Amino acid sequence: MSPCRWDFVSQNCADFGVQRICWVLGVSRAGYYRHLAKGQARAERRAEEKGTMREIRAIHAERQGRMGLRASMLSCVRGGGGSTANASPG
Repeated sequence: MSPCRWDFVSQNCADFGVQRICWVLGVSRAGYYRHLAKGQARAERRAEEKGTMREIRAIHAERQGRMGLRASMLSCVRGGGGSTANASPG
């Protein structure tokens, strides 16, 4: 089902109710609620990824670009600080 239909359900559910709209469109209410749940999970995942990227960029800047992506990611996982065994000497 196209996301446009789910958007239509969301925009009009206050006026007509989810059950009625889904019946008219021939779609399941479970599908609509599953779409909502996945959208929220996607938004949360995106926010988490943005935070992680900010941390990686901060570590990279702190090391003045001498730490690669992999080492920066490992540093984030280990709790920041910008120091790993494979990082080049400062």
